Amino acid sequence: MARKLYYKVFDNGANQIDDAEWDDVLRLQHWYNSEFVWTAGKLSFKMFVVFPNPEFEPDEERLLRNVIAKRTELKGEGHHENEIIRRMLEEGLIIARRGGYFDDCIASGFTRVAGNEWNALLVVEFLLKASFHVHRCTIDVFDDGRFIKPRHIRLRGGEVVLLREHKGQTSYYERLLEHRRVFSVVDPGKYDNHPSFQNTVPGFTAMDRDERKSIAKDFQWLGFDDNFDINGDDVQGVDLNKKVASFILEDL
Repeated sequence: MARKLYYKVFDNGANQIDDAEWDDVLRLQHWYNSEFVWTAGKLSFKMFVVFPNPEFEPDEERLLRNVIAKRTELKGEGHHENEIIRRMLEEGLIIARRGGYFDDCIASGFTRVAGNEWNALLVVEFLLKASFHVHRCTIDVFDDGRFIKPRHIRLRGGEVVLLREHKGQTSYYERLLEHRRVFSVVDPGKYDNHPSFQNTVPGFTAMDRDERKSIAKDFQWLGFDDNFDINGDDVQGVDLNKKVASFILEDL
């Protein structure tokens, strides 16, 4: 498993997203996925994970054609994306998991970035902008790596909330806030020719024991290595901290 960033809007009774707001998020997500190069995975923020319903039509190809045709029809009538999903659910064309990929959410997703810190920055930048559209929500973001220095933050209307688990962390968070370094500075030029992530090692079965052992012990290809120049930052690059409206410290 490669290093990922996870994002969740918890179903806690307070978070709310209407259909028009979600359409704005989907348009923004489509732009980011189309505009930039992603070497391991793309943005996948979802309110529903949708599958064709084989009980409606056993013929897989015919079922898929029916789903596509119905979606095209409803979209042409001007329905919101969530309305389209609800209509197709009512007709039995699809089955769907509400809340995205994770339990107890109204929306969620993840992006595999492996060692591409530029992709990690793009994920958080997208979510920061999305938080303006879903302004009645808090988006929790988790980083397996260290682009997000405290690993877990919340985004709320363009604000970044740092979550202090206990009082002993106060000085660490105060330093992050004082220097506005919640996110690492990333030089995008370092990732112009970044290799695409692969789940397999070509020719692994043909390697001798020492070669296999060397690869098996090297977890850097999963993206958990330190790609930064110094102290978790590149010497020059894009500073996402400057795009944040404000930083807030709250107890978890």
